[in-house]
Amino acid sequence: MSRLDPSRIAAYAIPPYSGDFRVRDAVLYSLGLGLGHDPMDRDVLPFVYEEWGPKVLPSFASVIGDPNEFLHDPAFGVTGFPNVHGDQTITIHAPIPAAGRIASQTRIEGLYDRGGGSHGILVLVEDLKDAASGALLATLRQTDVLIGAGGFGGPPPPPAERPAMPDRTPDAVRRQPVAPQAALIYRLSGDYYRLHVEPGYARDAGFEGPILHGLATYGVACHAVVAAFCDHVPLGIKRFHGRFTAPVYPGETLETQMWREGQSVFYRTRVVERDVVAIDNGRADLGT
Repeated sequence: MSRLDPSRIAAYAIPPYSGDFRVRDAVLYSLGLGLGHDPMDRDVLPFVYEEWGPKVLPSFASVIGDPNEFLHDPAFGVTGFPNVHGDQTITIHAPIPAAGRIASQTRIEGLYDRGGGSHGILVLVEDLKDAASGALLATLRQTDVLIGAGGFGGPPPPPAERPAMPDRTPDAVRRQPVAPQAALIYRLSGDYYRLHVEPGYARDAGFEGPILHGLATYGVACHAVVAAFCDHVPLGIKRFHGRFTAPVYPGETLETQMWREGQSVFYRTRVVERDVVAIDNGRADLGT
């Protein structure tokens, strides 16, 4: 495996992004999260049925912006290293519409080195704007873990955001099954990375098989908070953060445990069958 070249990454001009999205995309996104698995749940149907909505989760912002195809551009210089999400934060500035056109620009906030034999850490920030009005809709900050890319001589990563979970029984718990074909559906929202499809590639990257997209698990957790603390009204969330700590395999069950503290909800999402935490140190900030 080749060595990561920070100067090559720094010199890369990330192109601006613009793209349309439709009501169909909002519905498909929610279906990719597994919403609608109970067709009699009237609280969930507005997320997957356009005649009753569609309601749009704040996490939908993670799929309507730049698909980050530059990560797979050989000129960017990270294609030799499989990458997975480390954490994700979405700050909502205005309601995310179910249809429209996005204009955005992604920038590199940092490139960090965990040392030889470990990983590289790439931090990206993107501002999503409504292309017609120029209004800022959301700011996305994501950390990508470049597997096996450590040891290139970069600075160590700064301390990560890790809110502590309250030391008491959760105030709310919600479970969501992950369909066997969940990753195949979710990828249609724009993340076609073969780690979520090809068994051989996934095993070479150190997994048992194709894994669910981290942002799909993130969306499941976002819906859990909306359902438990926002009365199924997605406008109640103003900021949503989560740290990815373990893979999720299609066919498993996700359980999100939540604690309300003032205007914040702290959460973790675990895989029931393996009793491992898939998203930890999660925090949702609520607003009106």
